[in-house]
Amino acid sequence: MTWQRFIFCSDLHGDRQDTATVKALFRFLVEWKPEIVIFGGDLVDLRPLRKGAGADEKRESMRADIDAGREFIDRLFSFGKPGARYFHDGNHDHRLTEAAESSDGPLADLAGIGLRERNSQLKRLRAHVLPYHKRNGVLRIGHLKTLHGFFCGVFAARQHAQVYGSVLHGHTHVIDEHPVPGLERRVARSVGALCLLDMDYNSRSPNTLRQAHGWAYGCVNSKTGNFFAHQAEAIDGVWNWEIAQ
Repeated sequence: MTWQRFIFCSDLHGDRQDTATVKALFRFLVEWKPEIVIFGGDLVDLRPLRKGAGADEKRESMRADIDAGREFIDRLFSFGKPGARYFHDGNHDHRLTEAAESSDGPLADLAGIGLRERNSQLKRLRAHVLPYHKRNGVLRIGHLKTLHGFFCGVFAARQHAQVYGSVLHGHTHVIDEHPVPGLERRVARSVGALCLLDMDYNSRSPNTLRQAHGWAYGCVNSKTGNFFAHQAEAIDGVWNWEIAQ
């Protein structure tokens, strides 16, 4: 098959997922039937492991968070062809790797167990794991690249376009795109998020009103590398892909 369907979704944040958006995603997957499935990172939130976490946060259980991520990725990677499933480590996921390398022995031991369990699950699902890394964490599918994301703020899409060219990314929880000048079209797209948009940490930050639910999907040509990418998004709970059917 020359043209292959793909989906790129990102930023679930485990127990902070938006259940209505996740339900819409799986309705879409049943209809779209992608050959290539890419998760863009931040499967889990891991709040107690963040730098600067308060005493109350450090005492919080991560069980529900990890279980929610595990259940989601099992469902997501039931779609796509084996060998064409990709998992980007996000900055929140990477907290587990950092904890496994901690000088705190008990924390490192427990984080190591969690990391091995996650990687074992992804191996069982025949998914490729890409690290949270500026170079090694970039997936190339034809002329399209995907990654978790390394820039934040209102110029994030532009910065990703300048560095990576045609790329789909998460991280910012925003739907945005920016083309860079050139004879060949190169555009970066921030695809939105699967998580709640209103959380405790951003409740007084009006800039986060830019955030939106969504994901990207399209087709890539296995011979020429050319691709088409589209944005799934909802306005007042109505999804554009459902209207187009």
